[in-house]
Amino acid sequence: MSSLTLLSISWQHLLILLIFIPSYFVPTFIALSRKKSNTLSIFALNLLLGWSLIGWAGALVWALSNKEGNQNTGSNIDQLTQLKVLHDQGVITDEEFETQKNKLLR
Repeated sequence: MSSLTLLSISWQHLLILLIFIPSYFVPTFIALSRKKSNTLSIFALNLLLGWSLIGWAGALVWALSNKEGNQNTGSNIDQLTQLKVLHDQGVITDEEFETQKNKLLR
């Protein structure tokens, strides 16, 4: 056998690889798109244990979870109320109040 035949890949094999690799890393792509703070850890789990269905499913669940350590626990209404109190007390200016209010209402 020549080395050329060992390295040649049929278009069917190439098509399978082009479908398999992106689908294998779906949890990582989801974590990237959701801007998760632990994307690197999700990638490591996906890369090292993704071959097992449990590892891939675990990475997927982790990437889809909403729980973040640095999330604000208050609702937007509570935050707007606190913002209004600060504005009424003169702690923040009208411009700062409007900027923060617009961020919360997005």
